Amino acid sequence: MRTRPAALAAVILAALASIASFAVVAGPLALGFGLVSQAIFILPGIFILRAITTGEGWLPSLAFGPLLGQALGCFVLTLLWVAGARGPWLLLAGPAIVAGLIVPARRLQGRWRLPVTAPGDAIALALLLIIVPLVVGWPFAHVGELTADGQSYRAYFTADYVWRRAVVIELAKGAPLPVNPYFAGDVLHYYWMPHMLTGVQYHFARAWASLDELLLIRSIAIDLFFVGFLYGMARLFRVRPWAAALGVAFVILSTSFEGLYALFDYSSKNIPLSAVKNLNIDALSRWNFQGIPIDGLQRLLFYQPHHIVGYTIGLIGLLALAVRTRPVDAAAFAVSGVCLGLSIAISSFAGMMVTVAAMLFEFVGVLRTRDIRRGVIHAIAAAIPLAASVAVVYGLGYVDRSGSVVELTVNRVATHQFFWVTFLSCGPVLIAAAMAIPALMSERRSVAVFGALAVTSMFFYFFVNVLDHQDVYTGWRVGHFMFMSAAVVIGMLLERIAVSTSVTQPLQLGVLVIAFLAGLPTTLIDIYNTQDITNHNMAPSAHWTLVLSPDELQAFDWIQKNTRPDALFQVDPLARDSETWAYLPAFAERRMAIGLPISMVPLAKYQQGSEAIRNLFEESPLAAYERAVRARVNYVLVGPPERTAHPGVEDRFNSIANQMPLAFKNGSISIYEIH
Repeated sequence: MRTRPAALAAVILAALASIASFAVVAGPLALGFGLVSQAIFILPGIFILRAITTGEGWLPSLAFGPLLGQALGCFVLTLLWVAGARGPWLLLAGPAIVAGLIVPARRLQGRWRLPVTAPGDAIALALLLIIVPLVVGWPFAHVGELTADGQSYRAYFTADYVWRRAVVIELAKGAPLPVNPYFAGDVLHYYWMPHMLTGVQYHFARAWASLDELLLIRSIAIDLFFVGFLYGMARLFRVRPWAAALGVAFVILSTSFEGLYALFDYSSKNIPLSAVKNLNIDALSRWNFQGIPIDGLQRLLFYQPHHIVGYTIGLIGLLALAVRTRPVDAAAFAVSGVCLGLSIAISSFAGMMVTVAAMLFEFVGVLRTRDIRRGVIHAIAAAIPLAASVAVVYGLGYVDRSGSVVELTVNRVATHQFFWVTFLSCGPVLIAAAMAIPALMSERRSVAVFGALAVTSMFFYFFVNVLDHQDVYTGWRVGHFMFMSAAVVIGMLLERIAVSTSVTQPLQLGVLVIAFLAGLPTTLIDIYNTQDITNHNMAPSAHWTLVLSPDELQAFDWIQKNTRPDALFQVDPLARDSETWAYLPAFAERRMAIGLPISMVPLAKYQQGSEAIRNLFEESPLAAYERAVRARVNYVLVGPPERTAHPGVEDRFNSIANQMPLAFKNGSISIYEIH
C-alpha cells in the first residue's frame, strides 16, 4: 500500500513534465489536434496487445502497444492514401481498420512469455519517462524560433528535421505517390510511410496548425513511446523494474566518451572549454579520427521518430521469435514476419538488418535441434509477409533504379582506427557490456537473440555500405541497435551487482558509475548545442544555425500565396549545397526542377542535373530562358548564394523581361517567372 502514493506522485510528475514539453512546442489548437490524433493512432495497438496477454497486467500493452499501433496505422493509412482516399476522416478510418485485428489477436494468447506487471513498474517507468522532457524539451522549444535575425533552425536538424519537413509537405499535397521535389517528373525515392500520419494531419489542418507544431508533437509522443518500449524490452527478459529503468537511462544518457575527450583535449591545449559549442560532439570519431560515427540514442530522440517506429516494430518481430512458448509455431513466425515487413517498409535499411538477425537466430536454432521441418514451416510462415513488404517497397517507389544504392565490400572507414574510434564512440556501454559477460554466462535468461543482432550489426558495419553517404551510414543504424540491446544487458548487470556478496562488489559498482559519469558530458553538451540557435559560426560545411532571414520569410509567404502548389522553382543547387539544400521544398513548400538532396541515393542523377541547371545562372539570357523552359521551370529564385556565385545574374535576367518578368523582389530575394 505504501508504494501507491509514490507511484501516483511519479506518474503525475511524468505527466506534468511531458505536458510542459508539448506546451512549449505548440499552441492549444494544434496541441489538442495533434495529441488526439496520436492517441487515436496508438489505441488499436494497445488493445491488440491487451487481447494477446493472459493476466500479465498493463505493462505489455503500454510498452509495446503504442508503437505497434503506430506501425500498423502508418501502413493502413498509406494504403488508403495511395488508393485515393483523402480527408480528415482518414485519421479515424486508419485506426478503425487496425482495430479489426483485436478479435483475431485473442487466438494468439499464450504464444509468448510477456512481462508480468510488478508493483514497482509504475514508479520505475514514470520516472524513466521524465528523461524525454529533460533531453528534448529545451532543444525543441527553440526549433523554428523567430528572432530579430529571422527564423532559426539549429543546423543539427537540417539533415533530419528539415528533410522531414520536405517529405511531409509533399505528402500533404495529396499525390497518390509523393512527387520527388528534387527531380522533376520523378516520384519520391525514400521510405516515406512513417511520415504518413503527419502528412494527413498537415493536409487537413495546415490553416491553423503549423508544420513545426505537428512534427514536434509527434516527435515527443514517439520519444515517450520509445522509452516505454525499451523499458518493456528489459522487463521482457525479467529484469527487475528498478534495474530495467536504470539500464534504459544508462543507454540514453551515457553512450560516448567524445564529450569527455573534447573537454580533456581543449584543457590540455589551453583552449576555452566553451569552444565545445562549436563541435558536432557526438561525431568527433568521424571528424577528428576519420572513423564511422555512432550516434547516441539522445540523437534518436532529437531527430528521428520515423526510425524509432521502424526500429521498434522490427525488434518486436525479432523478440517474437525469442520469447515464443512453442518450439514450432507458424503463427508466431507469421506475426514476426509481419512486424519485420513493417520495419522494412518504415525504415528500410534498419528493417533489413533486423530481418537478417531474425534469420540468423532461427537458423542457429534449427541447427541446434536438427529439425529441418521446423525450419521449413517457419521460413514459409515468415516469408509470405516479408515478400509482401518487399513488393510494397517497390510499389511505393522507394527504390531508385538509376544506380546502385548498397554495395557489399570491406568498408575501409569502418576499419580505420577501429578500436580507438569504437572506444571513443561507445566506451561507457562497452565497459558495462564487458562487465556483464559473467552475468550473461551464468544466467538462465538467454539473451542469444541480441547476440544474433550483434553479429548481424558487425557484418553490416564492416561489409555493407550505403553509397553516397560518405561511407558512414551503417554506423548510425548499428549503434542504435547495439545501444538498445545494451539496455537489457546493463539491467541484468545491475541486478547481479545488487545481490553480489563478493568483495569486488563496491569496485564493480564504482566502475559502472564512473563509466556512466564519463559518458554524460557528451549528452549534456549535445543537448546544449542542439538548442543553441545563437551560434551563427561556421561548421565544417555550413553555419551551425540555419537562419531564414525576414526577406526569405517574406518571399516564402509570397510564393505560398501566389504560386501553384505544383509549380517548379529553381535555385543554384551547387551554390547552396549543404547550407540550404532543402530550402525550397522544406520552407517555401515548392518543388525544384533539380536539386541536390543529401538524403537521396543514388546521387549521380542529382549531381549531373545540378551541374547542368547551374548554367542557367551563367549563360546568355536567351540561352538561360531556353534552358529553363526545357527543364519545365516556372520560377527562378535569386538569393545571396546565386548573386555571389554568378555576378550580374539579375542584370541578365532583367534584360529579357518579356520572357522572364520579375514577379517578386525585396531586399535580398528576386523571383523571375518563366513565360
